Amino acid sequence: MKNLKLIITALILILGLTNCSASYFTLTPDEESKLEMGRQVVEKEDGLIYSSLSFEENTDNEFIFNLFVYNKGNENILIDPKEIYIKVYNDDKQLITNQSFYAVDPEEQIAQINSDIKSRDTDHDITTGFNIVFSLLDTFVDLADDEDNDVEEVAENAIIFTGNQINEEISYDNDMEYLNSQKKYWKNSVLRKTELNADEEVQGIIYLPIFNEAEFVKVHIPIGKTVHTYKFKQIAH
Repeated sequence: MKNLKLIITALILILGLTNCSASYFTLTPDEESKLEMGRQVVEKEDGLIYSSLSFEENTDNEFIFNLFVYNKGNENILIDPKEIYIKVYNDDKQLITNQSFYAVDPEEQIAQINSDIKSRDTDHDITTGFNIVFSLLDTFVDLADDEDNDVEEVAENAIIFTGNQINEEISYDNDMEYLNSQKKYWKNSVLRKTELNADEEVQGIIYLPIFNEAEFVKVHIPIGKTVHTYKFKQIAH
């Protein structure tokens, strides 16, 4: 009976820990917003710039936003996603820390993916070379022994090499397809450093880090010589 109670207590603790680890965070605007295509969109506008921001979803570590910027003025403006940052606040809307948490730099992500592609190419060449070398070595050993079934052994080596190489080719193709799709995403869907002329616009995804202890956050978006600030309430689920 005592052991049963211990087991039940342990199960309750495990379930409690599991529920805690499953928490995730979302954001809802802490200022006026409008509903557009199921999204809560916050708009900002001054004499030179119109922008809008909506929270899309989150990864394990980042909030994902969709940002739109339109240049209303006559001068060129620059928007650089790595300059976008978030400030975090407690339940009383007081700063938790003076530190600013900056958006993921898409250029760094693209550079890392290019490096991963190069590394995978190198690994593929090395693996293919090893498969060939080991197949040849096995064949030489089989031919050098005194057994009479050399043809069968050589055929078996060829089958093993072919199987190993087919597996490597499948793995390589899958890896390259994934890496190239990620590269395409970061190049074309994520907001990158952009100069806007008069009457030009840009739209893209930005990634900002999640600060678990925050109750409210402000997203600061430098655009040209101005900064548009967006306020959100952080909700734990």
